[in-house]
Amino acid sequence: MKRKAHHNYQDDYFEKGHWGIKLWQTLIALLSWCVLFTPIIITSATYLAYRTHGQRGHLFWNYAEGFRELNFLCIFLAFSLGMIAVFCLAMGYIQHLRSRGLVEKWPMFDLTKSNWEQSRAEAFMTNRFGPRVDREKRQRFKVTAEQNLAKNQLKEIINGNRMGENE
Repeated sequence: MKRKAHHNYQDDYFEKGHWGIKLWQTLIALLSWCVLFTPIIITSATYLAYRTHGQRGHLFWNYAEGFRELNFLCIFLAFSLGMIAVFCLAMGYIQHLRSRGLVEKWPMFDLTKSNWEQSRAEAFMTNRFGPRVDREKRQRFKVTAEQNLAKNQLKEIINGNRMGENE
């Protein structure tokens, strides 16, 4: 006997049967694609006819303001793509130099400082709430009013200030 696989989702479109759902969802998807591509095709054909003086494409509309807007959009998109290209090429060049060891590799964070901050935080928490193993193995941990932390107290302790460390 074949066991049915357990999934956290169910989609009747991919199940056996349900032909009505499959037909309806396919029709909606095709109509959605038509709604997306129809204005793109009309605008592209009209702009092509405008640029070639009617030799190619088809003029669906003929408004001077629309052509000025399309000219602006073409210039804006070309400028945007140029900026993106410059950024990508510059980052690629920097990564190339870094991989060859020609540029100093600066760290994103200081591992020594991070370890020191973790040890300070753990020492404070052990002093305040007991050993880490005991804290982690309990399902419920009751904190008394004296053990509550003040606002930003742990941050101050980690940064080296001694506020509330011995409370």
